[in-house]
Amino acid sequence: MKRTIIAMLSLVFLLTCTPTASYAAPATIKLFLEGQQLSSTVAPRMVNQTTMVPIRVIADSLGVNVTWNKKSQIATLEGDKTTIVLPINGTYAIQDGKMLRLEQPPIVINGVTLLPIRFVAENLGLLVKWDASAYAVRLWRTNSDVSGSDPATDPNVPAIPPDQYPSLESIRFADHRLTIGTSGNFSPIVSTSTDPDRLVIDLPGVTFNGTISEPPENAWGEVSNISPSDPYVSAIHYRMKEADTSTIQIVADLKPNVNDQIENAGDPSKLVIRFEAKTTPNPGLKSAIYIYQSHNRESWIPELPGVTNPDFAYNATTNVAMLGARLTGVLQALGAEVYHTSYDYASIYGSQFNYGKSYVYSEKSIKNQLSLHPQIKYLFDIHRDTSPRSETTVTIRGSNYAKLYFVIGLENPNWKQNAAFAKKIQALITANYPGLSRGIYYKDSSVGNGWYNQNYSPTSALIEVGGTANTLAESNRTMDILAQAINQIRLSGQ
Repeated sequence: MKRTIIAMLSLVFLLTCTPTASYAAPATIKLFLEGQQLSSTVAPRMVNQTTMVPIRVIADSLGVNVTWNKKSQIATLEGDKTTIVLPINGTYAIQDGKMLRLEQPPIVINGVTLLPIRFVAENLGLLVKWDASAYAVRLWRTNSDVSGSDPATDPNVPAIPPDQYPSLESIRFADHRLTIGTSGNFSPIVSTSTDPDRLVIDLPGVTFNGTISEPPENAWGEVSNISPSDPYVSAIHYRMKEADTSTIQIVADLKPNVNDQIENAGDPSKLVIRFEAKTTPNPGLKSAIYIYQSHNRESWIPELPGVTNPDFAYNATTNVAMLGARLTGVLQALGAEVYHTSYDYASIYGSQFNYGKSYVYSEKSIKNQLSLHPQIKYLFDIHRDTSPRSETTVTIRGSNYAKLYFVIGLENPNWKQNAAFAKKIQALITANYPGLSRGIYYKDSSVGNGWYNQNYSPTSALIEVGGTANTLAESNRTMDILAQAINQIRLSGQ
């Protein structure tokens, strides 16, 4: 993925903060767990562009026992399922007998052990977000399998205080599209129900303080411009579902055989949903697969003679499209129906090409393939990462493999379905090839596109394969294993 975006990741999740010239940063960083501020004699602080947090106060809140051996200068964390040994000022931690490299060595200040926030997130099962406006680190518990991941945010927890919640400004239905607009960013939760068919949209952390008034208690408001002859929607209602969390609920009553498709409006204060008639794929065909590459020129230093700088590991012919072709070939050999495109967007758009619009270009490809082949169910966007070889390579039974890294876009309201799909693939792979997956990286718009076109299918995945220092051979070995996992899911109908 684009170097400048990954550069943000290399600061670790590292929650690096550079205040603007017009903003004087507070003297200390605040720390919150589940919205409650944690107190410690030593506050979180920046060390070598890494946010260090006091481990004891977090561990105590999570029920993890912390012991300190002054003589050996070793701290030990003991939980129900794991034990972590931390040699102070060492470059590694030891978790259940396995050495883990640390971005920044643990330090002790006034008897308080501080760890890099990435390590806390990875090993204590926490979601983490840097709140620049409050100059604070915010932590939430999660039951998700995020081993090796860098979660960007937890969209179920409003990132702003209640007195700053955005207000509901508009609910419009036109051209078979439902558009919901608010006065600020929000994270909708979209689901469907049957008997009767309905689309249910929850808006946590949104108020009725805008142009749309709150209906009376135990009553529903109604969007008035729905035509009785509309082929898809018969009515749209709204109400305050939960006052405690200020969650507004919008319900669209659907007519029979209607599909809904969330669209990327390019504006985090809007949600756009398009309605259309359901299409029935040829029942004689199995669920089809579409493979593409949004950043098609991503390549590898060992495969590019004379290239030594990772910033220049891009090529018009030797690139991740070769991995897409490898994945396609193996899946087809396994009996799958697969469609693969390897468009070189830089050549197609010429002087108009803009790297920042890569996902706009690939979205057009997705729409085209879905219209040509409505039987497509699974979508895979293949990339390569920019992390160093030590993080992107694993040796399994004597052979080197490029590690997989799954990316989930949190701006897509159905991101949990994408995450569940990624976890299925990851579980099948790690069962036979432990260590091949780096985990799942949850990204919102603050650290990238945030959508990655995953709104087009719940069984869609963006997969980073290795990094700039990996070889094509290592990456292809990984493609063969990925193909087996995808085929297993396809055959099971998941």
